[in-house]
Amino acid sequence: MTNRFKSTQPSQEQILWNRFREGDEVAFTQLSKQFYKTLVHYGGKFTSNSQIIEDAIQDLLIKLWLRRASLSEVESVKFYLLRAFRNQLFKTLQTFKAVPLEEDFGDIHFEDSSETSFIEAESSKNMLHKVSYSLKQLPERQREILYLRFYQDLRVEEIAQLLQIKPQSVSNTIQRALSTLRENWEISLMFFCWFIS
Repeated sequence: MTNRFKSTQPSQEQILWNRFREGDEVAFTQLSKQFYKTLVHYGGKFTSNSQIIEDAIQDLLIKLWLRRASLSEVESVKFYLLRAFRNQLFKTLQTFKAVPLEEDFGDIHFEDSSETSFIEAESSKNMLHKVSYSLKQLPERQREILYLRFYQDLRVEEIAQLLQIKPQSVSNTIQRALSTLRENWEISLMFFCWFIS
């Protein structure tokens, strides 16, 4: 007898995504490793500057972890990450003035690159612990603004109004905080099998 019912079971990616949303560090690690190569390749469609691509990926991963509890279920994890990375990369490019604001990128087609050898990670959990520790080391105002931006999902203008400071000050504080996190995270990332050997 044939099965009349189609499977409604979530994909492995969706399972990992939902576990990550619940705070599972291992699931976050697996998702990051799985899609890192795709994001690097996609970023190469917009810029040849590998450092900018890596910075954008690191910023995106930090932001995803910070706001994990507020993220929704997704049908396609790959599509969600590509869209989020595209937005983050454009912000990074504009920050570095590496691309004019009016440039039209159009529809970008991408495909997975050939098999690439990555450094095996033995301390993936330590990477997340390091991020958590780094967050605690930030100045109180930076932690507060990151919380409002990524946990409460407030816009820069809303945060500025709430804290009675200029929007530019909010943006600058966010960039300084993310820069500090990225610097503190770099050593862990090097052993997290995200960099091509």
